[in-house]
Amino acid sequence: MNSLRWIRAGALLTAFGIGLSLCAQEDALLLPITGRITDGEKKLEGCEVLTYDGNELVGRQFTDKSGRFGMGLGLGKEFAIEFRKEGFLPKRILVDTRAELPKELVEIAPMDMEMSMLPASKYDGADTDVLDFPFAIVKYDKKAMAFTQDREYTTDMMRTNGALLLMSVRSEKK
Repeated sequence: MNSLRWIRAGALLTAFGIGLSLCAQEDALLLPITGRITDGEKKLEGCEVLTYDGNELVGRQFTDKSGRFGMGLGLGKEFAIEFRKEGFLPKRILVDTRAELPKELVEIAPMDMEMSMLPASKYDGADTDVLDFPFAIVKYDKKAMAFTQDREYTTDMMRTNGALLLMSVRSEKK
């Protein structure tokens, strides 16, 4: 039965044309993640997607021509995913897979991430150090029985991002 979970996660990601970027033990569940990166309008091909377990780089891939990426994250750890492309401000997401999952859980619903990256030039004149923090935090939500974003944290980061963009526009007018 445990091997079946691994096969299902692998088959799910393979169906998206994505190989597993992080391996887990054969009997472990994975959190499958697929996503797309855009510049707000166009799909961004060739974005680097880095996955860290603590400070150790454990996965590296580039988005395809559709801006898509995918991975499977092992449970019981905290991962950072960083998105980079030359000329764009990098973004980071924290994925906390440390959770008490229901014993009857045989597979985990895949997470789909839609990521928008803006050119670094949009932030000219603004101090972007605060954006070095994760843009979103993902963790297990017992009510939803799925891994979801911490909406309050993400909303605060979106407000911060908006304030920086406004600051940049105001600095251009001077």
